[in-house]
Amino acid sequence: MKYRFECSVRFDDLDSYGHVNNAMLADYLQDARIDFVHRHLADPSAPHERAVVGHQTIEYLRPVPHLTAPIAIDMWVTGVGTSSYHLAYEVRDGHTLLATATTAMVAYDIDGAQSRPLTDRERAVLDRFAG
Repeated sequence: MKYRFECSVRFDDLDSYGHVNNAMLADYLQDARIDFVHRHLADPSAPHERAVVGHQTIEYLRPVPHLTAPIAIDMWVTGVGTSSYHLAYEVRDGHTLLATATTAMVAYDIDGAQSRPLTDRERAVLDRFAG
């Protein structure tokens, strides 16, 4: 199942060419991940257990213009390891594919400042969003 996040394009996100600056697209992906985590993955009883970005790639297929309607970011899980999981994204304006991306997330113990194994609860959620 894919997770959909709708992201508004803000005027401040534009560069001198009149389209969204490439660095802003990474912010949009982060916004989608944070929304997903807060809605589905975070465990309020374990605030010290989070995840950090281990690796990210973005393939820019078309410039993202200033739009009045939000762009759609579809995100899904492509793999789950012992202490990491992998996400894929498609960024669209209607039917137009603007970018694709991947992120490797590493489960992280904030208090211990180290990676940690994924919990059974996290695995169950990630499995629901496997694509």
